[in-house]
Amino acid sequence: MILYGLIAFFISLFVSFSIILLSRRKRDILITDHLHKGPQKFHSRPTPRIGGLGLLLALTSATLLALIKGESFRWSFLAVTVTVFPAFVAGFLEDLKGKLSPHLRMFLVWLSGTLAFFLLDARIVRLDLPIDFIFSSVIVSYFFTVFAMTGLTNAINIIDGFNGLASMVAMLIILALGYVSYKVGDYFLATLSITYVSALAGFFILNYPNGLIFLGDGGAYLTGLVIGLISVLLVFSHQEVSPWFPFLACVYPIFETLFSIYRKKFLRGISPFLPDGLHLHMLVYLRLTKWLLGPDADKVKRNSATSPFLWLLCLLGVGPALIFWNNTSILMVLSLIFVIIYLYLYWKVLMPGWIFRN
Repeated sequence: MILYGLIAFFISLFVSFSIILLSRRKRDILITDHLHKGPQKFHSRPTPRIGGLGLLLALTSATLLALIKGESFRWSFLAVTVTVFPAFVAGFLEDLKGKLSPHLRMFLVWLSGTLAFFLLDARIVRLDLPIDFIFSSVIVSYFFTVFAMTGLTNAINIIDGFNGLASMVAMLIILALGYVSYKVGDYFLATLSITYVSALAGFFILNYPNGLIFLGDGGAYLTGLVIGLISVLLVFSHQEVSPWFPFLACVYPIFETLFSIYRKKFLRGISPFLPDGLHLHMLVYLRLTKWLLGPDADKVKRNSATSPFLWLLCLLGVGPALIFWNNTSILMVLSLIFVIIYLYLYWKVLMPGWIFRN
């Protein structure tokens, strides 16, 4: 397991570092900031946004190692790599070209979810609720599973706005999933978790705090799908694991997405698919870091200072989830408590009152 982590870490680090160096010579190909303007852009220095390539190659290298070693889970590892590829391609092409249709991107992410359902038998069959009988239908299970995976994939993409934010949040979540996988004796999921966390760590070193490379849509889609895969497989394969465990572990990006849809559709009257500058991490950057560091603080410092606040928020879900991973009732209550805390913090940052000075 350690060998998989080491290989993934160094492959990711090497590829990311190579992209940074190469982007200085091939700026017209690897630097595509001019194609991604909008309210969610919070950096000024031209930066390559294809960090997801290092993650994919790290995962591929781990797959090859599993095949060479003849691991019992080698075909599952290969299936994971095949499954995540369409979603990665969807984001990667958008990173490079900035013109990929949202419908085509959604289709490719949905295709990855479909492959997960049929190749890996990753399916949601229970929520530990009275409505669980509906999942006896393969069609219902299929649509619910793929919808959940697609949603989580986009959730990671939504929070990917500041140096180290999405990658650290993902590492915290996957470490929790990996710990419970190890605890229930699932060596495959534990190894997959260690592999991908290590790959993210290799990227993180170059992404935080100075933002030398970004995940991009390809990296965010890939990461979200890996989290979804581990979550669904863990609950499906182990009855003792509550389906609300991965939900609470992932509650920060999930609720950020749900609240974003509600805010845009019902409060602002715009399409939920349009970008805006009112996500919590953006408000923390615009208000909280400005108050803490001063309005004249360097943009890179304010960017990097934003992420730790959201890491702590993520831990409010991940920490309790780890403790009560097999107790559905407590996990449901804790999920509700997180939602209340999130809404309170959002309101305080949006309407800062006496704390901040304009």
